[in-house]
Amino acid sequence: MDRAIVDYTIEMRRYFHENPELSFKEFKTQEKILSELKSMGLNPVKIAGTGVYADIIGKNNGKTIGVRADIDALPVTENNSKTYRSKNEGVMHACGHDAHTAMVLGLSKLLVSEGKNFNGRIRVFFQPAEEAPPGGAVRMIEEGLLDGVDYVIGQHVDSQLPAGYIGYRSGPVSANSDTFFVTIQGKGGHGSRPEGGIDAIYAASLFVTSLQAVRARILPQTSPAAITVGTINGGYRHNVLADNVQLSGTVRTVTEEDRKSAEAKIKSLLEGLKSFLGISYEYKFEYGYPVMKNDLEITGIVHDEAVKIIGEKKVIETGQMLGGEDFGYYLQKKKGAFYRLGTSNRDKGIIASNHSPEFDIDEEALGPGVEVLNAISKRLLI
Repeated sequence: MDRAIVDYTIEMRRYFHENPELSFKEFKTQEKILSELKSMGLNPVKIAGTGVYADIIGKNNGKTIGVRADIDALPVTENNSKTYRSKNEGVMHACGHDAHTAMVLGLSKLLVSEGKNFNGRIRVFFQPAEEAPPGGAVRMIEEGLLDGVDYVIGQHVDSQLPAGYIGYRSGPVSANSDTFFVTIQGKGGHGSRPEGGIDAIYAASLFVTSLQAVRARILPQTSPAAITVGTINGGYRHNVLADNVQLSGTVRTVTEEDRKSAEAKIKSLLEGLKSFLGISYEYKFEYGYPVMKNDLEITGIVHDEAVKIIGEKKVIETGQMLGGEDFGYYLQKKKGAFYRLGTSNRDKGIIASNHSPEFDIDEEALGPGVEVLNAISKRLLI
């Protein structure tokens, strides 16, 4: 591939990294994407608020493949000293969406520079709000993004894989990503006379520890799952019984049966605490992103084309993750696959995980990333 395409992709990645924006607030990001696509002679369209798509039409009629990049950043303060570090304090591309956007722009530039030498149509699309459930994918779909599309492809940078490696997997790839919110209402009183009140903090502590039994003793051991309490707030003073505690957490499951079982068992724990301690409670369980399921045939094409580009030793089958990803909504509608592009490099000290304030990527992975996207897209259009 022409080094000029690689350099362009790196330039774009650095621009977006310096100018991160939060979910559904990607206004400057949208403007930049529109400008770049127009400069290539394409006719981009705004969609889903801050989203964009453009059709790159080949020489002959044929199928249509959608290639997705997500564009939003995270509310993270960057802890890097690179020249391209975030200029927006408290906001950072800590998950690599800057790289995703840059690679799909790089793909677009490559396809145009080659004279659109393929059959059919490649729809490149730039989706807002992957990081903020219910996410941007649902809105993109509602506004007609997938009309006429036969296949969808997504690529995500991965700090767990060496730079330039590809990780693939058929079938379930991610997890159901759900959220629960709990308020435990007790009765205040003096800390020296706990029998005179209902200690909401004590009830909350029993709830948090008992939650682990849902994973360890109720959900199937052969089925991946995780339950984590992420926030807990309550109490006023060291010697006052807390009358109110709020908690929130996440539940990750890979089957609908486990998803519904976890939801019900969390409620049953609260009912038990109500009976045992006399608390009252409020409980809300919000369904988030669904399991992302890769099509077997399309995953095989990802594997085969990646091997041709980077070699068999660098294309590895990965396990199922418990992360959430709204690309799953596209895969509920169309055949497709979502795969991983390695971006770590220990020799360069690039080892921080996605979502970390120290997160960065080895930019030399961007070239192979564009090449693999290009190869898969054209193979699907044959």
